Amino acid sequence: MKAVLVALALIGASACWAQASAPAPSAHQHHVETVDDRVKELHAELKITPAEEEQWAKVADVMRNNAKTIDGLLEQRHDNARKQTAVENLQSWNDIAQAHAEGSKALLDAFSALYADMPASQKQLADAAFRPEQAHAK
Repeated sequence: MKAVLVALALIGASACWAQASAPAPSAHQHHVETVDDRVKELHAELKITPAEEEQWAKVADVMRNNAKTIDGLLEQRHDNARKQTAVENLQSWNDIAQAHAEGSKALLDAFSALYADMPASQKQLADAAFRPEQAHAK
């Protein structure tokens, strides 16, 4: 479950959320709160030090920007779903996938810089936080 939350928060999207029937503004607000909650959880879990706050802020900004970008695309998709052609429908999924890929790269860049400066004990915390839950059970 933790790995799923990490993935969703870090990237800021899920295909299931795109199909939610809740109105976009309230769904968007809930999603932003979820990302903010995950930023706080990861901050505590990774034991971010005062010296790391500047780099952590960049990671958190990327997480929030990714969520905002994906939320916007999902809202557009939701608003246009009934009038889209098949090609437009596929294009909207492509736009979401492209934003997901670009967001993943931005997060990788921001987090890699933070991770590189972490001591070994903190890297172990990060490794565990990003490891799939199934790997924890082994």
